[in-house]
Amino acid sequence: MTLTAETMVIPSLQPSANGATGESDRRADVDAKQAQVAALLNQVGCEGLLLLEPENFSWLTSGAAARGVLDPADLPVLYLGAEQRWVMSCNVDTQRLFDEELDGLGFQLKEWSWQSSRESLLADVCHGRKIACDRVYGAFTPVGDQLSKLRWPLTLYEKACYQALGATVSHALEATCRTMSPGETEREIAGQLSHRLLHRGAQPLAIEVAADGRSRRYRQCGFTSAPVTRYCVLSVHARKYGLCATASRSVCFGQPDQTFRREHDAACKVSATYIASTWPDALPRQILNTGRHVYQVTGFEHEWRLCPQGQVTGRLPVERKLTPQTEDLFQNGWAIAWHASVGAAFSSDTCIVTEEGARVVTVPEMWPLKRIRVQGAEFFRPDILLREQASTA
Repeated sequence: MTLTAETMVIPSLQPSANGATGESDRRADVDAKQAQVAALLNQVGCEGLLLLEPENFSWLTSGAAARGVLDPADLPVLYLGAEQRWVMSCNVDTQRLFDEELDGLGFQLKEWSWQSSRESLLADVCHGRKIACDRVYGAFTPVGDQLSKLRWPLTLYEKACYQALGATVSHALEATCRTMSPGETEREIAGQLSHRLLHRGAQPLAIEVAADGRSRRYRQCGFTSAPVTRYCVLSVHARKYGLCATASRSVCFGQPDQTFRREHDAACKVSATYIASTWPDALPRQILNTGRHVYQVTGFEHEWRLCPQGQVTGRLPVERKLTPQTEDLFQNGWAIAWHASVGAAFSSDTCIVTEEGARVVTVPEMWPLKRIRVQGAEFFRPDILLREQASTA
């Protein structure tokens, strides 16, 4: 039985500094999270923790996914004590879960038959016990908020996963921009981007393809049957290893018009400002106010109001939306997705908060860069890829 590339981070398949392999690194990551759960159980005075939410299943297993399950009531769940852990699964899914997702990670099994129900097994397992749960469920003690705070800081293993995911997202976006053709529809381009993500084991969560300025009207634009003739803006949210990343890129056939060039340059300045301000203990309100000032001095003050600027991301695409009311200070190890939007232009990337500042994980692979100075430091943002203009003959 072997773990798949969809659930095992590729860089860690090589021996790590302490001689451990990727599989043992992941097992150590799971063990460390169980220790956090044991401390939480002691804090709330419970003997067991039931995890029903898919994001917590992914977090505690360091990336496992219940692929192919259509009914939420049939999703596998986890039950943890202070020292032992069980996966509860429908008999239809058990073999695949252990072959491809959980082998060697220390999970025991409790199983229900497909003609029975998950609820009956949960009732048997939890009967007579004081149980905590990650959602409001019966008489159990809800600990969803505490688990979210445990989930947000990334472990070393998860940071390696993010680097691999970021490279996959950047490659898919940039390869799609380099190979698309004038006249192709947004829908066709979205299909090409989705194919590249799936080919590398990443799940597309949301794809936006905006042709010739459609994103100027719709800041969350999806994709349509409209053809691309002059330029196109692509944005994607994707998941792999149970983690989520966001990025955008722009491509133009021939030189961009002055309006789009000015919009793109302004969006890059705003996103560079956000990334430059991403440090431990930074207050989101102050970062957003600084970004709002950049919108103003570039001549686009009203644009700040038209689109969310960023979010804490991780096991969910949006773990916490960043607004002027957000009081949580940034913490070392959080993943942040920034999204600047000016007119038809997007400038989005995902980064990790570190003691040295923001580390962008969706780093451009082979892409023109725009150098921007923020408070004396230089930052590089993805510029517009210029392609040869289509012949009119």
